[in-house]
Amino acid sequence: MKEKMGIIKIKGIQNFFLMVLIFLVSCDTPSDCVDHYFSENYKSYIYANPGSYWVYEDTNLGIVDSIILVSQSVQFFDDCKPSGQPQEILTQELTSSYFKDYYNPEWKAIGHAQNNEYDAGFIQGWYADTGGNFIDSILVQGIWYKDIIECTTTNNKYYRSKGIGLVKKEFTDPNSSDTTYHFELIKYNIAK
Repeated sequence: MKEKMGIIKIKGIQNFFLMVLIFLVSCDTPSDCVDHYFSENYKSYIYANPGSYWVYEDTNLGIVDSIILVSQSVQFFDDCKPSGQPQEILTQELTSSYFKDYYNPEWKAIGHAQNNEYDAGFIQGWYADTGGNFIDSILVQGIWYKDIIECTTTNNKYYRSKGIGLVKKEFTDPNSSDTTYHFELIKYNIAK
């Protein structure tokens, strides 16, 4: 009888630990945790292969600036906590010929799939799937670009064309509020 009670006690302890383990595993991933991936729309305005470049000319000052995409990576971060959901994060490294002293000489642009946003500072601007105005087409340096998204921030406007990227940007110099740039795309190459 003692032996039988010992077996029942061990089985009871095993069942208890099994229930605790199941509880802990179920608490590990909250039910409100949703995976976020970049939309196809986002990709069509932001993604490019390394080696892609865009050349802009300021229509007021005559300044030329060449932007080159050095690298691009997308990683999935699966942390689920109140401050963020599991999501893809886009990182791009770019160079600028005119603004090289600002970032010596490369800077990072970051995209977050949770909001389908992109932030490349004033040089390549800001973008969000839900934060822009759609414009059918825009004339830039004598060329009509279609499927335009206009994204604005305080004193700044950025115009992106699907499959091409940024075609026009108007922004105030962060170091001098007296200087406003009006860059327009004059040449580009999207690397294959």
